[in-house]
Amino acid sequence: MSASPSAVEPLPAASPSNEAAPLPAPPARGHPRGLYVLFFTEMWERFSYYGMRALLVLYLLNYLQFQPEQSSGIYKWYTSLVYLMPLLGGFLADRFLGMRASIILGSSLMAVGHFLMAFEPLPIFYAALAFLIVGNGFFKPNMSTLVGKMYRQGDARRDGAFTIFYMGINLGAFLAPLVCGWLRQNMGPTPGMGFHYGFAAAGVGMVFGLVIFLFGQKHVMRAVEEAGNLHEVLPHKRASSTAPSATAQEPDEKLPGATGVSGTLTRLFPPLLFAIAVILPARFLYLAATHQVPWTNVIMPVAFGAISAWMGFTLLSVKGAGRDKSTMVFVLFSFSVLFWMAYEQAGNALNVWAEYNTRKADVGVEISAEYFQALPAIFIMIFAPLFAMTWTSMARRGMEVSTAAKLLLAMVFIAASDVVMVGAATAEDATVARVSLAGVPQAVKLEELNAGRFTYDPATQELSVRGVLAPFAVTSALRPTVDPTYLKQIDALEAAVETAAPEHPITFQFESLPPNYAFPLAGEPGQGLVSRWDAETRTVTLVSKLSAVAKSRLVGAGAQPEWRQAITTLAERSQAARVSGLWLVLSYLLAVLGELCISPVGLSTVTKLAPARFASLFMGVFLMSNAVAQYVGGSLSEMWGRVVPTSYFAIFVYASAVGAVLLLLLQRPLRRLMHDVK
Repeated sequence: MSASPSAVEPLPAASPSNEAAPLPAPPARGHPRGLYVLFFTEMWERFSYYGMRALLVLYLLNYLQFQPEQSSGIYKWYTSLVYLMPLLGGFLADRFLGMRASIILGSSLMAVGHFLMAFEPLPIFYAALAFLIVGNGFFKPNMSTLVGKMYRQGDARRDGAFTIFYMGINLGAFLAPLVCGWLRQNMGPTPGMGFHYGFAAAGVGMVFGLVIFLFGQKHVMRAVEEAGNLHEVLPHKRASSTAPSATAQEPDEKLPGATGVSGTLTRLFPPLLFAIAVILPARFLYLAATHQVPWTNVIMPVAFGAISAWMGFTLLSVKGAGRDKSTMVFVLFSFSVLFWMAYEQAGNALNVWAEYNTRKADVGVEISAEYFQALPAIFIMIFAPLFAMTWTSMARRGMEVSTAAKLLLAMVFIAASDVVMVGAATAEDATVARVSLAGVPQAVKLEELNAGRFTYDPATQELSVRGVLAPFAVTSALRPTVDPTYLKQIDALEAAVETAAPEHPITFQFESLPPNYAFPLAGEPGQGLVSRWDAETRTVTLVSKLSAVAKSRLVGAGAQPEWRQAITTLAERSQAARVSGLWLVLSYLLAVLGELCISPVGLSTVTKLAPARFASLFMGVFLMSNAVAQYVGGSLSEMWGRVVPTSYFAIFVYASAVGAVLLLLLQRPLRRLMHDVK
């Protein structure tokens, strides 16, 4: 498992705790059938994950009518926990369940979660996310390891096996947005609203993966047994551990540590980790206590702070050159967080940009926003072999690129990727839509709407907006002018028709309606919602419960008529501000080039640097870098709609540029921290 699920990942290290001396490698021959069982199992699991991820934020915004702050909040919790839960799942698999049982359990839980996503009620939706998070925790940490266990140490086929396996990951990541995006656009009650079909397709994919594993696991276990690794896969066959003592010194710790700037870095990191452990939770506890953030926002900072303190004490227990190498693991962690928090905007901010701010028919065919998320997988399959050959060729010529240099290249590429998005946002922001309006309603504060991109000129009586006015921004603009009494009646209507059905229609009467009111849901064939509207008696008969989209339209209908007309007209005219999809294509290409610099570095380097007695611990903590990145990046995404897009993307440019500059200055000290590790 890599920091990025779509990356071509390095081989997992053999466990230092109970490995016997490597047995002679068998002659090169074909791969065991079990490899292809795991290939298709992983392909369909990645299909389900990326299919669901491609739809999630758009579902929250378009279908459930959430605002960006709410949708990003849910997205950050889901994605950060998806990457955090494998720490627990891996522990349970290692100590109690075994890899095979964990994969079956995880697949089953995720299949249930994906199918639950096909149902609309919010409690079911949140339960679905919980199933997916827990299921991923059991599934993800075991698949890559199981591939390695089918081969003996020194088997020349292992590299090829992982190349085949990770092509399955990228194939699933490529197909998922295309299939689920097409279903979203072409199925369902109205165009673009077939989300539940897309979620169901993700569930079907997960079931395919589970069935393939159930029927093919005998081939996997046979290969594992032939490789002599069955005791490591099945807990009840595991021999007693011969793990090194947690206090035993290792050869690296008997060597002197680095001096100069490198030595200073080694000495500074433990105090820095302790400072984070105190300051991070304290800040969020203060913000929650002063009602600036909800108390739920305290959970992850406290967890990250506790882990930071734990790692600080762990780092202090390592001596000499061993501490230098261990410090480098945390350097890798820090820059990985910077990289992935920008890269993983693909499922959130960049997905929203593709939906609302990008022209969909540049190539003559209307495309779905989800299709853009297939691009990273395509680019990885194209460029990964080229990068691998380049690194190998340079190493043969004595020009091996160091880990620190590859990290620097990754930060440069991800900064360039976001520079492209700043360019796209600048082009979008330059287009202005205008409409005549006698005056702005008193209840409306333009500076608080649509990231302050509204402007009203009293001299010309003209309301204007820069860039695209997205549907969620329209909702925010209309709501302040809606009479609270009318809003209460909409809430009452929603509660009254909760059990409405074609065989059980429910009639509701409004007590009063705003002047010049036009009921927005009448006369729409095929909607399956309203069977009758009587304007004289103010009664409506519904044959279905009120959806979030229908409720939003009812709320908008209660806005001040002149203001509603102006905002609606502006939203239509602002579509001219949409920019070419080539901006996104170029941004994704640069991001993937950065990924191909950092993915081969991360895990493989950690296996070489970590002390044997802390190998699993340091690997788990390093993998947590993506959980931190998802949480921080998701927290930043909560500003979408309140911050101008140019400023939003610039945040990641500045963060990546600072990382690149630091890495440039620290190239030599970081190489010294690694000692003999290349």
